[in-house]
Amino acid sequence: ELDSINLTIAASAVEFIGLQNMLQKEWLEQEDYIKMASLKNIIDSPAIAHSYVDSIYIYVENDRSRFLTSTTGGVVDLVSFEDTDWYTANITQGEKEGFWTKKRTIVRTPANFPKKKIEVISIYRKFTLANGDPGVIVLNVNTAYLKKYLNSLYKSNEQYIIVVDQDLQILFENQPIKLPLGEIKSLVSSSDTYTSIQIVEEPSIAFKLDSEKFNWMFISTIPKAELYKLPFQLSVITLVLLLSSILVGVFVSFRLTKRNFADFRSIINILIKAEKGEPLPHLPHRVNNIHTYIIHKLLTNFMEHSYLKVLLSERKYKNQMLELAVHQAQLNPHFLYNTLETINWKVIHLTKKPNEINEMIDNLANILRYSLETNNDLVFLADEIKHTKSYVDIQKVRYKEKFTCIWEYDSDIEKYYVIKLMLQPLIENCLHHGMMESKKTLSVKIKIKKINSNLFISIIDNGAGIETEKLANIQTRLSSIHVSSDHIGLFNTHKRIQLTYGESYGTSVKSIKGWGTVVTIKIPIE
Repeated sequence: ELDSINLTIAASAVEFIGLQNMLQKEWLEQEDYIKMASLKNIIDSPAIAHSYVDSIYIYVENDRSRFLTSTTGGVVDLVSFEDTDWYTANITQGEKEGFWTKKRTIVRTPANFPKKKIEVISIYRKFTLANGDPGVIVLNVNTAYLKKYLNSLYKSNEQYIIVVDQDLQILFENQPIKLPLGEIKSLVSSSDTYTSIQIVEEPSIAFKLDSEKFNWMFISTIPKAELYKLPFQLSVITLVLLLSSILVGVFVSFRLTKRNFADFRSIINILIKAEKGEPLPHLPHRVNNIHTYIIHKLLTNFMEHSYLKVLLSERKYKNQMLELAVHQAQLNPHFLYNTLETINWKVIHLTKKPNEINEMIDNLANILRYSLETNNDLVFLADEIKHTKSYVDIQKVRYKEKFTCIWEYDSDIEKYYVIKLMLQPLIENCLHHGMMESKKTLSVKIKIKKINSNLFISIIDNGAGIETEKLANIQTRLSSIHVSSDHIGLFNTHKRIQLTYGESYGTSVKSIKGWGTVVTIKIPIE
């Protein structure tokens, strides 16, 4: 605080010369009061902000013995001020600049209150104005606050903390200490950082630390018994913990060995029962160590081995059932009937020259040839799109302007393999169910895109849509092993994809009644 105020003085030397001039005046003018308020803020701020600051005085040489204080409204006279001892001590100290301290007692007599004694440590900071006149800043520190602060520090029982000045006067302490002046003088003059002393006939250790700035010495004393009490306690605790650790280690090792032996015995029993074909025990409820993990793996492998034939037989049955469903979808009699009926109608009304009938017959031949080929494995996506477009061209002749079909995909995805006749049944479902109740022109979009290592094919229409209850029923039956007679193209395609790529792939359906339907196919490409 003194350094801060002193720096302000150095930076505002002209203002402090002005303070000296104001202190000389008998009556202050209005401009003087404004300057005085600015200077008073310098000492009021730390006095208000810090509880350990009792008061601050600033005195510069003047004939009227006036000074600036933080305890009143501003300038006071020494004759009328209740605390004058600081001034006398300052005069006796001389004009040498720097810091020095003095322990004092301030007696204050508030109006209508009894006298109050306040123990303070006055820290003096002398300075010289630009005109050569001396000045001093006095910082009065409340020792009660310092004592409370020292007692709040972490310290051992019966530990004393004291601070003495250059005159061997105890400035403040955490508690009264019965230490003769000779002992204090011996401590201060000793060059050792710590030394042995007697405090009330009790051997103690004293540690000291010098403060060169204020010429103070910080001394801390503690009884030897108290100082070595903690190391002794730590040694006892360490020994007890060591013995306890040995006992606990022996007990835990015995328990673990016994449990491990039991676990190994159970593993051997499982192997013996498996070899003899006897019933195996139940799987462990929790796998929380290496032994239960081994038991879990053994039982799982034996059970998988036991049921492998059953699972293979079931998969073969599903394959055969779905192959029949594929042929049923490929040779849908309704599709052939409607196509032939359309051709017949066109033959009657058209001339013999090349026309739409020829295109329909070509498209139909291509589709039949594509679907009836003996190689029923994977095909290029480009071939699947080509033959699906042939199917769409036939339906455009039948339905005229009742629907439009839009393809959206990048040409670089045509190189990937897909299962044959994957798109045609879904588009057929789209046309059949989408235009059943809808009187508007049906718009169908086939959108194909690659995301990471998967291919997503979406057939989107703006048809009649599917009711919520019926949609939930369709989504439930998609996870069933049976192929429904309704929406056979959707269910058949879903099962074929799962059989080819696994159960994490297949078709999904989203629909809103009156808005349309989206059927999405997800298959791997890498």
